Amino acid sequence: MAARTEHHLKSRCPIARALDVIGDHWTLLIIRDLMFGGKHEYKEMLASEEGIASNILSDRLKKLEDMQIIASAAHPQSKRRKLYYLTERGKGLIFVMLDIIRWSAVSLDDRVDIPDEKRPTVENSPEEVARNIRRQLAAWEAENLK
Repeated sequence: MAARTEHHLKSRCPIARALDVIGDHWTLLIIRDLMFGGKHEYKEMLASEEGIASNILSDRLKKLEDMQIIASAAHPQSKRRKLYYLTERGKGLIFVMLDIIRWSAVSLDDRVDIPDEKRPTVENSPEEVARNIRRQLAAWEAENLK
């Protein structure tokens, strides 16, 4: 497999540069798990149904931390474990993620399954959904990042 050349070596286009950070399949799924799935531990993300390999998960978590999209904190129950969470930069992707969900629900409707409990994500206004997500993330942070 040929090495991927990152766009920052060739372009200052904002889309190309964003793709360098969030443009691969696994990165967006990690952000999804943190934003919508309530997953904050390595083992929880590793257990996601898409089946990410452990080396890829480790690599993407490090890359996201380096880009300050996520941060980590020591797990209160074990020094060997970490809790991952979205930074403000990561939370800034809420509307991007919601747009992807909404586009998929409309354009790929026969190939996607949105569980009933997640239906408000596509049925409510993006602003309302974003407020609720931010509220949930803040509550998790208040409880876990003391």
